[in-house]
Amino acid sequence: MSFRLFAPLRLGLFFLLTFSVSSLLRAQTTVTLSGVITDKESGDEIPGATVLLYTPSDDSLKATVRGAAANAYGFYSIPSVSVGTYLLVVRAIGYQEYRQKIEVKNGSLRYDVAVTPADVEGEGVTVIGDRSGEPETRNIGRVELPVEYLQRLPMLGGESDILRTLQLMPGVQQISEISSGLYVRGGSPDQNLTLLDEVVIYNPSHLAGFLSTFNSDAIKDISLTKGAFPAKYGGRLSSVLDLKMREGTKEDFSGAGGISLISSRLTVEGPISDKSTFMLSGRRFYLDILKNLIPGENDAPDYYFYDLNGKVNYQLSDKDKLYLSGYHGRDVVTFNGDGEEVDVNWGNSTANLRWGRIISPSAFSNVSLSWTKYGFDAAISDRDPQLKITDEFVTSTGIRDLRLKGNLQLFPHADHIIETGVEGTRHDSRVRALALSYSDTTFSIPDSLGLQNANAYEISIYGQDEWKATDRLSLNLGGRVTWFEKGHYLYAEPRISAVYRLSDRLSLTGAYAEARQPVHLVIRNGISLPTDTWFPATETIKPGKSRQGSLGIMGTLGEEWEWSLEGYYKNLENLYEYSDTATFNPLVQVEDQLVEGTGEAWGVELFVQKKVGDFTGWIGYTLAETSRTFADLNEGKSFHPRYDRRHDVKVVLLYQLGESWDLGATWVYGTGQAYTVPTGQYVQVDPDYPYQVDDDYYVYSTDYRYTARNEFRIPAYHRLDLNFGHTFTWFELPWRLSLNIYNVYNRRNVFSWYITQDYDEVTDEYRPVVKQLTLFPIIPTVGLSFEF
Repeated sequence: MSFRLFAPLRLGLFFLLTFSVSSLLRAQTTVTLSGVITDKESGDEIPGATVLLYTPSDDSLKATVRGAAANAYGFYSIPSVSVGTYLLVVRAIGYQEYRQKIEVKNGSLRYDVAVTPADVEGEGVTVIGDRSGEPETRNIGRVELPVEYLQRLPMLGGESDILRTLQLMPGVQQISEISSGLYVRGGSPDQNLTLLDEVVIYNPSHLAGFLSTFNSDAIKDISLTKGAFPAKYGGRLSSVLDLKMREGTKEDFSGAGGISLISSRLTVEGPISDKSTFMLSGRRFYLDILKNLIPGENDAPDYYFYDLNGKVNYQLSDKDKLYLSGYHGRDVVTFNGDGEEVDVNWGNSTANLRWGRIISPSAFSNVSLSWTKYGFDAAISDRDPQLKITDEFVTSTGIRDLRLKGNLQLFPHADHIIETGVEGTRHDSRVRALALSYSDTTFSIPDSLGLQNANAYEISIYGQDEWKATDRLSLNLGGRVTWFEKGHYLYAEPRISAVYRLSDRLSLTGAYAEARQPVHLVIRNGISLPTDTWFPATETIKPGKSRQGSLGIMGTLGEEWEWSLEGYYKNLENLYEYSDTATFNPLVQVEDQLVEGTGEAWGVELFVQKKVGDFTGWIGYTLAETSRTFADLNEGKSFHPRYDRRHDVKVVLLYQLGESWDLGATWVYGTGQAYTVPTGQYVQVDPDYPYQVDDDYYVYSTDYRYTARNEFRIPAYHRLDLNFGHTFTWFELPWRLSLNIYNVYNRRNVFSWYITQDYDEVTDEYRPVVKQLTLFPIIPTVGLSFEF
């Protein structure tokens, strides 16, 4: 009886002993190869670099023995490598291929690699890189953009802009010429998680969306995930934009700068010691200076913005490194004259302290403490000297986060990369909106009047496994669990993606993800000021929810071409907007002025790219539809948001004209956006003045009738832009001169419709007329950049 009782235990011990002995014997003949991939010139770590092992005689590189990809911090690990001699190959977008024969002996092997940047001219632009050694599930719906190529593309004002360049990708919509916001696969900009050195940026734009907050000289890595993103990302519904700042060169002090018609910028970097480097970058938009240079009276307000980026790192040991990075940017609008005063400013600030550690050849950890803040403040007053009455409008919105985060990556097996993490965040938000009239010239509005504060704690844990199930099938299986204090919400978010390799040149892809967004951006459409409010979920305001899936096929044609075809569907719940009757009454809570709705989006994206040669570029086409439904808006009928476009075409061409000249061209086309059109007007006596001034004159107001929300479409949008670039040497420094021509054939694209009063000479009367508002005509600009 006792033998039977312990037989299963003895059998288990036998198998455990056998497994342990076999593992020990195997460990004596295999090792873990690991290291860090860096930029040879700057010392920056290179995320996503591909590390491949071949047999020494395989000069054609046709049969990969083993492979891996560097993580977001340049660390790679290849476990279970047999003892022997190999040809190690490292590939990274924007860098020359690295080849070196290495000898693998018993014991773990640390092998760091410094790769050389490729010459931009003639190397082409790879937007979706060739990552044969990387888990292929990372490439689903992902766009990577080399920073070096931004200056070769035409840009309005001659200023390179990351967000406007990403708008040239299929599935990413542009709402107007004056907006750099990303509308990704039917999602609004607030549904896009924007990270700068792992810290959330709540409003990544200047000049009400005209330019992004990101100075490209300070950025080293740009990645946009358009669809079902991995479990390590959370807090947003639609997409992820992940940017990394430069870390500073290890060798000598160096820098770069640029001057355009609208702004100037300067970046310096270099070593502090043999273990520490720094990077400091600044940019300033000087419309206020240009305005003051114009002779005569000028009633336009003063406007400028600035950005500051900084980063310091310190190598504690060969396994430990500390990073301290930050950003601060501000927009400022001021005006003072004729009794009217305007003071408006808004911007972001961030700080992040991060500790990266190589725990072992098969484990990497990352711990960070970060802080981010966004605020918008406006005070507008107008004093009537006759009535001695001051009308003042004050609004203030903002959000501040403090976050502690840690994650662990494990490389236990050649077919698995396991990642897990935890993060805790405290959200503090504020909103204030007042409209007052007073006669006392000494009166000042108390700071606390009308102020509404809200705070909440959020805790998330996640885990994922990048699993190479077979030689043809790769999976990413993961999930995320979040607890949000306000409302005591606890929810799980499953994530899965898969790639099935049909051949060396053709693969099928699929992904599904659920996501929640506990902090909403609610937009007040009734006024033109950017008084958008970030507001956390409460007992009545639920976290936003999305379910999205995609299916696709991607492949290569020869060595020069890549293509992909991908379809997606997205369902959105718990969306919020201000009601049509929302007011500035400080006694009314924000959540009592919101209405709840749902949304849907579907689309098909085609992307074709030529990667190498003197002639490179891509073509993108999107067929899509987006809708929203709110029971208390538009009589409960579904409507298309303004950024909805049925057809969208993007063409990007780069041509190397010679050793020192290059040409960049972009052409965009989109069917008309949805728009609400005024159809008539009516006049009524103003109830605030119920008296008759004289027999023929009353105080009255004019109101308008409109179609159903966004029922009509403005005309189709299309535009051609060109950029001619010339590189040369002056005072022994490299320079680049850029001539940008925006809207080459002077297409007057319609931005909106509005009603105005036109005088009719025949009837001697004014009559209402609907007119079109167009934006920018053909605009040539010049920019000059340099390095030292």
